[in-house]
Amino acid sequence: MKLKKQILKYCLIAIVIMIALNHLCVLNAQSFVGVKGPSIVSRDGKPLILRGVNLGFWLEPEGYPWGISDIHGARQYFDLFADLIGPDEARKFWVSYQDNFITEQDIQYIKKLGFNSVRIPFDYRLFVNEYYLGSYEPRGFTLLDRAVKWCREEGIGVILDMHCAPGSQAGWNSDDGYTWPWLFEDSGEESRQLTIKIWTDIARKYSNEPTVIGYDLLGEPIHQYCDTSRVNKRLEPFYKRLTSEIRKVDKNHILFLAGAFWNRNFDVFGKPFDDKLVYTTHLYSQNEGYCSFDYFSKFSRKYNVPLWLGEFGEKEPELVDSLRSEFQNEGFGWCLWTYKKMNNDHCIVQIKQPVNFVLVQNYANGIYKEWEEKVKARPDNGKTSEALAQYVENCKFKNCIKSNIYHKVLNLK
Repeated sequence: MKLKKQILKYCLIAIVIMIALNHLCVLNAQSFVGVKGPSIVSRDGKPLILRGVNLGFWLEPEGYPWGISDIHGARQYFDLFADLIGPDEARKFWVSYQDNFITEQDIQYIKKLGFNSVRIPFDYRLFVNEYYLGSYEPRGFTLLDRAVKWCREEGIGVILDMHCAPGSQAGWNSDDGYTWPWLFEDSGEESRQLTIKIWTDIARKYSNEPTVIGYDLLGEPIHQYCDTSRVNKRLEPFYKRLTSEIRKVDKNHILFLAGAFWNRNFDVFGKPFDDKLVYTTHLYSQNEGYCSFDYFSKFSRKYNVPLWLGEFGEKEPELVDSLRSEFQNEGFGWCLWTYKKMNNDHCIVQIKQPVNFVLVQNYANGIYKEWEEKVKARPDNGKTSEALAQYVENCKFKNCIKSNIYHKVLNLK
């Protein structure tokens, strides 16, 4: 009889522990943004429409915002600035750029305007000991930790976006890579392994951070000018492999999957293979086929999954408003491209162009057949040093100018 009582006692204890653990799991799940049918849901389980803005060009500098037509990627920009002011000063410039382009004041302003989320595009080189912007120091977590902390304090969700992946996922200037998506070729296994390692490192780091909404695994993979019949079919299998590895260290966060052809081609996808997937598109035009809302809406209904407009903007306000409205009216979120640009009103705040920055633009856009011509055309390094230093000063939030073009159309405060 005594033995039976002890067994019963232990059984009751085990049941209590199981209930407690289950309760903790439920509480843990509820502390993160999740997915339910075609909706992203908040921590209380209610539908959540993400209204966000991209922090573009901060951790993945691209070419066109500098007003230079012939240089596109960050690697080329380091070479340009190193040519003009020397490699040591160029390294200092990029560190200062990263420290000042996005600060706590920017995040506070984003919150004040009524946004509830930001997408942070980044270059994979920030997380490895690989030459990037003149440095081998991996500053990725240092910079992301700051942003996540500021967003946590303001109640803003964060989506992390690998905009530039090892080997080049896009084969376009947007990924600071090459003119071919080598990540998906037979020769790209080392790049795929590195992509997996970086994402699992990030997922492990932020696995218990509710401020992070999720991971946008690959930005704008596979341009349409390559052999898409061969490359496109490799996209979803790699997503599955990457997801499997991330889930070993992080079961809490949403995974955002981009279609081929700059996020637009969803024909590459089959049935969802994870219970926290959101499918993301980028639209800068509106017409039939891969640029129509109906195409994406049908996909959502077919598989009962959420959509997210991860990038839109750059164009006339009427188009921006139309795209935002279509997605938001159907319960899908959006994220404007982009928050900050130089001397361009298609953003939230503008950076005033330094007076002497035109010297940098003219030199970079010049066509020189002979080396001697290029040497003679180099502007005075004192003036270019001053221009780049002034750019860093101008990009600070306190010195930026409010852009009006999107404030009204997005109903910003």
